[in-house]
Amino acid sequence: MNTRNISPNVHTFSILVDAYGKEGMINDAEDVIEFMIQRGQHPDVVTYNALMDGYCLRGEVDKALAVLETTMKKRGIVPNIRTYNILINGYCKKLKVDRAVDLFQQLPREGLSPTIYTYSTILQGYFLTGRHVEARKFFKEKMMLNKALTLDNFTCSILLHGLCQNRFVFEALSFFDTMLSAGLIPDICIYSTLIDGLSKNGHLEKARSLFDNLPLKGLRPDVKTYTMMIQAYCHDGLFDEAKELFVSMEANDCFPNDVTYNVLIRGCFHNKKYKEAGVLIHEMRAHGFSSDASTASMFLDGLESKEQDPALLALQKEFLP
Repeated sequence: MNTRNISPNVHTFSILVDAYGKEGMINDAEDVIEFMIQRGQHPDVVTYNALMDGYCLRGEVDKALAVLETTMKKRGIVPNIRTYNILINGYCKKLKVDRAVDLFQQLPREGLSPTIYTYSTILQGYFLTGRHVEARKFFKEKMMLNKALTLDNFTCSILLHGLCQNRFVFEALSFFDTMLSAGLIPDICIYSTLIDGLSKNGHLEKARSLFDNLPLKGLRPDVKTYTMMIQAYCHDGLFDEAKELFVSMEANDCFPNDVTYNVLIRGCFHNKKYKEAGVLIHEMRAHGFSSDASTASMFLDGLESKEQDPALLALQKEFLP
């Protein structure tokens, strides 16, 4: 087949715009669109959505809005729900939730119906800005009562995380029970969200119960779930339980990452287990991981306290410049 005369079509150019946008190369994305127009190609809604997404990834949401309100309307290109979802997500990420809500309320006038992603983005935006009262009201009035809306694990995870972050732990548990009654099957992300929320709000035993019962639900904890429980044990002074759980990870084909190591090393410091901290630091470095800022500061705190524990002094001598 002779391919020398085959020219890129709009779809191909749109993919290129999307790729440049995701890499933050917005000027190159704009150049592609200009090149399309010069060649007599007509950018469509997919092309401009890709450009808008690129702007939003750079935090330039107002420029993305200008693409919709100026360029697309001028060229007679009708926006779709993805166009608005990009903008709504962009404004929520910039913590401009009221602007996102304005766009959400504009959808019926544009003949568009919000998706579960649209609702979830607004819900998350409210929680991100600390407006938990409005978040809970939005969920109950706009989502729970919407018969056309099917809640998924992603949406429920946003709600559970937001409730736990604002110390509404028992409300989160109540909603979790509602999820189960409605037939929704929670994934490991849902359980991790609850385990983290419960442990950070003083309900370690409830968190432990959820964690221990994961196999009965047909789920395996991932590295994030293990790390949350290890951190919870360390925080409550249960260092032996934390260490035991850490050791069990490899046996369960789940390997600790840099966050897991740093959490347990800080647990060692907190419990004055300096020799064990040294062993873990060597192991962590052998895996190509390094100490994070919180772990490094514990070395410095030890220096300032002038603690004379020989194991701590040996650690400081070996690992501090």
